[in-house]
Amino acid sequence: MDARRAALLRLGTLATGLLVLFVVFNVAGLVDRTRVESWVDAAGIAAPLAYVVVAGVLGAVLVPGAALAAAAGLLFGAVAGALVSLPSAVVTAVLARSFSARTGGDALDQVSGERLAAITSFARRHGFSAVVVQRLLPVVPDGPFSHAFGLAGVKTRDIALATLVASGPRAFSYALLGANADDLTGPHALFAIGLNIATGALGLGLAWVVVRSERRRTADGVPAAGPAAGTADDRR
Repeated sequence: MDARRAALLRLGTLATGLLVLFVVFNVAGLVDRTRVESWVDAAGIAAPLAYVVVAGVLGAVLVPGAALAAAAGLLFGAVAGALVSLPSAVVTAVLARSFSARTGGDALDQVSGERLAAITSFARRHGFSAVVVQRLLPVVPDGPFSHAFGLAGVKTRDIALATLVASGPRAFSYALLGANADDLTGPHALFAIGLNIATGALGLGLAWVVVRSERRRTADGVPAAGPAAGTADDRR
């Protein structure tokens, strides 16, 4: 089996495994808000820590972060829910990134065409910025992208710090919605919706700036690092 075929097999196996997890935990309804609440409530005084661990692992297996943050809002209230949602988002990002980086290795480099290689190179060179923009973009799920960042070789430090910085507004908005689930037309819920929209608009604006800057850099002929840039340790 040649190297490219082996790389495709590794990527296909990883993608299939993640798809199975998505179906099991989302479509089949193996985990719902009530079950998460019961697991966390059972921890008693350690409930906030239990939430961080449980939600961090569930996010890594592609349970939507929005649903987990809303559950935190129901359990702890808007402010405390947002505060526990942030570290759980970091746990999710690091777990997902590490799993896919170790499972996929350099397989993505071996199968990338010119365009995908350029995207991977950008993510590697500007890991923090790439993650911040993705976290702020509207309707873009964090879980799958955390796995993608792992395959691309984004450093653990970059994805952890960027998630901590950029996930705050959405974590608060979802927690606020969860805390006010019984009145989604009230002022607090409407504020949460507005904050989510504003965060998405900021993400789109930053994405436009980043894309424009990268196109200008490419047009000026500035060389980019190749797709295989970075050591194996950088990808772990």
